Amino acid sequence: MRSALVLLAALLAVLVAPTTACAATPDDHPVLLVGVAGVRWDDVDRTTTPALWELSRTASVGLVATRAISARSCPADGWLTVSAGIRAADERTDDGACLTLDEPAGGDVPRWSDYVASASSQSYGAKPGLLGDRLEDAGTTTTAIGPGAAIALADSDGSVAGGYEALPDDATGITDAVRTALGSSRLVVVDAGAVQVPVSGEPLGEEALAAARAPQVHAVDERIGAAIAAAPADTTVLVVSLATEGRSTLQLAAATGPAPRGGTYADDLLTSGSTQQDGLIQVIDVTPTMLESVGLGEGTLPGATISPTPGPTSADERVDGLVDIQRHAGYASYVSGGYTTRIVVLDALLFAAAAAVLLVLGGAGRTRRALLRVLQVAATALAAGPVAGFLAGLVPWWRAEHPTPAFRWTVLGITAVVTAIALAGPWRRVIWGPAGVVAGLTVGTLAIDAVTGSHLVIDAPWGAQRLVAARFYGMSNQGFALLVAAGPILAAAVAAPLLRRGRRGLAVACTAGLGLVLIVVDGAPGLGSDFGGPPALLVAFALLTAVVAGRRVTWRAALTVCVVGALVVGAFAFADYLRPADSRTHVGRFVATALDGGLWDTLDRKISTNISLLTSWRYLLLTLSGVAITWLVLRAARRGPLAGLDDAVPLLRATVAAIGAGLGVGFLINDSGIVIPAAGFSVAVPCLVALVAQWRRTTPVPPSADAPGSRADE
Repeated sequence: MRSALVLLAALLAVLVAPTTACAATPDDHPVLLVGVAGVRWDDVDRTTTPALWELSRTASVGLVATRAISARSCPADGWLTVSAGIRAADERTDDGACLTLDEPAGGDVPRWSDYVASASSQSYGAKPGLLGDRLEDAGTTTTAIGPGAAIALADSDGSVAGGYEALPDDATGITDAVRTALGSSRLVVVDAGAVQVPVSGEPLGEEALAAARAPQVHAVDERIGAAIAAAPADTTVLVVSLATEGRSTLQLAAATGPAPRGGTYADDLLTSGSTQQDGLIQVIDVTPTMLESVGLGEGTLPGATISPTPGPTSADERVDGLVDIQRHAGYASYVSGGYTTRIVVLDALLFAAAAAVLLVLGGAGRTRRALLRVLQVAATALAAGPVAGFLAGLVPWWRAEHPTPAFRWTVLGITAVVTAIALAGPWRRVIWGPAGVVAGLTVGTLAIDAVTGSHLVIDAPWGAQRLVAARFYGMSNQGFALLVAAGPILAAAVAAPLLRRGRRGLAVACTAGLGLVLIVVDGAPGLGSDFGGPPALLVAFALLTAVVAGRRVTWRAALTVCVVGALVVGAFAFADYLRPADSRTHVGRFVATALDGGLWDTLDRKISTNISLLTSWRYLLLTLSGVAITWLVLRAARRGPLAGLDDAVPLLRATVAAIGAGLGVGFLINDSGIVIPAAGFSVAVPCLVALVAQWRRTTPVPPSADAPGSRADE
């Protein structure tokens, strides 16, 4: 298929040329990691936490996404993740509580076989002891102080690689122990303890919780201060809260001294290639940072080196900004479940109402027309709901005294504005008009956001949530599903009037051009950076473009499109892989993981996630009800109460088929599984209902299509 090959060539032309870079060779300076759990920036003040307060004035500071396997992480999870360089977690008690960390006996970490067994069952391919093995093989001298540090520096057999010392009980003892260790070891890791207060309810702000946490935070701060007081001026010091130990929130990180890739950690924010966000890192970034700092390179680990990046010049502004991000992330996670549930329930009710009004009730009297108008407005509003969830990020609702209702009112307000725009302009008289406007605003919002840095997708309910720690930039899976659903609707809305005027060539160019733009925006590294989206978009737009061009879609053509889609994804991924390791997106890191032998673990995890999501009632209900109402409408358009719809809207079936094919491909190749069609249907099916309601309201109904007794209201 020549057009498909031309499309592939065009896509390859827009790829960023790979560049090369060499990491700076680190000086022979010591490295100190002070790990804690459950410490956040909103815990820090001048009186309660003087050591962390001082760090906030002079260090590079940031937030840590600590998710390991589940949303709530335990101290052992953080230390195991450092040990393996990839997400790993310990077992839990029967009631879900964290297991305690025990002191090593004879240099061996207690329960090491349990840690290994737990990690092997979690499908991330984690191998506890990787860090210890790398350090031992290189002859790097190390010292672990405290039980968590012993886990981090243990080799694959569970023996601590280097010296071990129990954490002293007082600050003076900690300072002496760390000073001695730094005198003989290149790398020293200290377990400075955890804040262990169980939490429930909405995130952040409870006075009782703060009172319960304060003594523990103060004790941890004393240990941190004692440890860093022993570090010489040329020491790279990392202070990282590795786990939540309670409610899932972003944690605290700070760094001072020489940075491994050049420069100094001071008066800046922290970032890493794995998050590509100023002020945000992950626990998996700690291991490659330490390896890079001692001259061993970060290898092919999923994390990236923690680097300083410019931030506000004022220390107060830096910390206040981090606390604001922490608050946003916490409340975004809290409201997302309710947001999704409301969309699903309202859409299910809409589809049931659409079936009754469009397919059961007959006649075309005033009451019927009023019902159709209400149905059109309601469907348009529900189609606007998904993009309103992203646009809500323009309003700092999380700063309100009561953030949850503030978010709901913000979404409702934006939904009302989008609905008014769709139904009030001159396009309201065109059958494709209102649906095309909603689809256009959805596509435009997501595309512009991807091009300008993915600010709206971050912590949106259907976006890339920091606490979930699955993605921190680019296009979310729900976002690309909305592109697959809204993109063909927008293309059809543009192509339909052009075809009526006999301008088929321009209609084809507009459809294919929009598809090309969205594929690039969604898949290109540094923009959408999406692995599974381009094939789905290519399939959807190739099918729609063929119909707009007046061509018959054959199985051979469909197979060619699928092959081209695979080549497009491969081109994006390989171009990203060729970039420097700290500049790759997760697409390039996936290639690196595959080449390093981790492909099957990754595929197994994605397939398992896909299968588990099939039992989610919210996504299942939305998908099944969306398929049902779409099938009923198209069936009734051939022979039934909607007869004449195909002639009035000739691109309708092709658009539905394109969206269905695209979402089907997305369902099969993405680990979000059924979330993909559900998210796509949340905009596509309400747009379909709105379009059909508008057509039905303005089109006389043949008497043969009326249900018995349906004209009584005339």
